[in-house]
Amino acid sequence: MRRVDLRLLIIHENPRPDSSCNDLIKTALELGHEVKYVRTRRLIARLSRTGMEVIDYSTHDRVDCYDGGVVRSFGHMISLSQFMRRVAILRLLELRGVVLMNPVSSLVEARNKLLTLIKLKSAGIPVPETLSTESLRVAYDEAKRMCPLVMKPIIGSRGYGVVLAQDADTVFNIMKSSLTYGQPLLLQEYVESRGCDIRAFVVGSQVIAAMRRRATQSWKTNIAQGGKGEAIRLSEELEELAIRAAQVMNLWYAGVDIVEGKEGTYVLEVNASPEWRELKHVAGVNPAKYIIEFLVEKVKSGELP
Repeated sequence: MRRVDLRLLIIHENPRPDSSCNDLIKTALELGHEVKYVRTRRLIARLSRTGMEVIDYSTHDRVDCYDGGVVRSFGHMISLSQFMRRVAILRLLELRGVVLMNPVSSLVEARNKLLTLIKLKSAGIPVPETLSTESLRVAYDEAKRMCPLVMKPIIGSRGYGVVLAQDADTVFNIMKSSLTYGQPLLLQEYVESRGCDIRAFVVGSQVIAAMRRRATQSWKTNIAQGGKGEAIRLSEELEELAIRAAQVMNLWYAGVDIVEGKEGTYVLEVNASPEWRELKHVAGVNPAKYIIEFLVEKVKSGELP
């Protein structure tokens, strides 16, 4: 009978594991661990007179007795109440001694693009000029100076909802519509980079792989938007920049997006749950191995976030 080392959770919203989750599950099993895939929406928190527990509704199994877990997704297109409920349940897992990667507090902060930029800027990491406002007048006046500019949702991924606006009137119309639904957008300097940016994959204190992403179908370089990757070796300066960005956000693993423009190099985003199918394909590196090994190291060290 095979000896099981640790009991690990892979946490995602999808009914079935996606490619990244499958990589994590396969790797964990190969390394001798027990693995359970759980959906965020299926997690139940129970607070009784005798204590607290977290249960997987699908199987009625307690999951707060596992050793660790990798959180891949809170869920997409969910309400604030759903988000807060899921954050609380994952935090309860941590309080019960389950080591989660990334730590829940870090996941919450990294989900907020504005807060991410603020933390990076405060740490001396270069970011593009960015404006956040709920005033149409301010947005319109600033857009006259900044255009062309990029309009981004404060919460989002894969380039969805990101618009390149060429003039202030476009900014006004888009912002007016978004504010109607209570969704202020970030206005960010457009850094011309010939349709390219860099994705550096950080685990712990090292960049395990990097790729240059090229836009093929629009100006967006996101792989989900048709971008294509090419494996590259980062300079020492860019490696240090990526690692610092992940550390500032207290992320144990992250996808750091870097753009090299005419006036300098900037960190665009720090993704706390990066996909890696394209990176794995072009660089020949499987991030799952590094993630599971790092998580196991954290569990065995007894270090809690």
